[in-house]
Amino acid sequence: MFKDVFENLQFGDAILVTAPPGWGKTYKILKSLKESQKTFCFIFPLRALCEEVFRSALEFRIKTINYRKSEEYSDMEIENAQLFIMTPEQLNTDILDLENTIFILDEFHLFYYWGQTFRERLLDCLHELSSTQVPLIMLSATISEELFTLIKPDLDFNYHNIYKLDFGNQSLKNIPTQIYFYPRLNNWLLDDLFYSPSNGTKLVFCAFRNQVKELAQDLSQRGFNVLSCVGGEAREFTDKLSTAQKLDFIVATSVISHGVNLPNISEIYFTYKVENLDFYIQMLGRGGRAGEGFSVHTLNSNYFNKKQIFKGFINSFKKRLSNKVESLIYCFYEN
Repeated sequence: MFKDVFENLQFGDAILVTAPPGWGKTYKILKSLKESQKTFCFIFPLRALCEEVFRSALEFRIKTINYRKSEEYSDMEIENAQLFIMTPEQLNTDILDLENTIFILDEFHLFYYWGQTFRERLLDCLHELSSTQVPLIMLSATISEELFTLIKPDLDFNYHNIYKLDFGNQSLKNIPTQIYFYPRLNNWLLDDLFYSPSNGTKLVFCAFRNQVKELAQDLSQRGFNVLSCVGGEAREFTDKLSTAQKLDFIVATSVISHGVNLPNISEIYFTYKVENLDFYIQMLGRGGRAGEGFSVHTLNSNYFNKKQIFKGFINSFKKRLSNKVESLIYCFYEN
């Protein structure tokens, strides 16, 4: 579906593409890329995403170079490649000087959110690209109005034509089949983690690294099969995930809310209120990616409507009663 976009994109053109999490932006681009005569540079803010798309590109039989810190490539290899994959840290003048090349920035919102806080290289990369007016495609599921007010002046300064393709900005492809709302973090939600019957893989989001480690350890001690992930461990996590047996829980910070392939998720738990709506939608989007139903346990009231939130509170109250019985049974057998 992107073939016509690729063929008509020129120097001085930039396109912002928004679509829900799990919509298949990367897959659709790789499929169209295969039919194009142009060269492409795919830039990801996460190394784990580079590795996943590299594997997908090889399955499509696309001649690809996946740039890593320790690797160098000959001029011949570069000339014969159709796709270059890298993080912003690997962008260099050799790539910028390639003719007839389209540059694609994935998870584009992170270039601003992270680039303005702890990882300046993301914004530097964007500025290097825009200053040369290379054909640019920016992909995201979540671009808030406030964020777009920051993006537009940066692009207007260098690009003649800026286009928007909106297939569903700040929306979910699959809506949760069941919502459980908690006004604050309490034993209701925690008891549901410990005592609710196991049904598929449950994903638990924690705010801090130490909370991830503590909860993962607690669940493991109760006999559950658990994998955890925090910032800087995404690649190691995907390696473990590829060989893991049936998982009961994945416990993580928001690091796995962007693109890392997960098994089908039956329930998503938030142990804290997520302040940034863009990040919250990305995290919600980890459920139902293959069209399966999933439940959400949340402290947030800023995405679902009032009727859904009220019903979610009633659902959590009912669940509390059944979990109380389960906890009493658990304590009885433990003693």
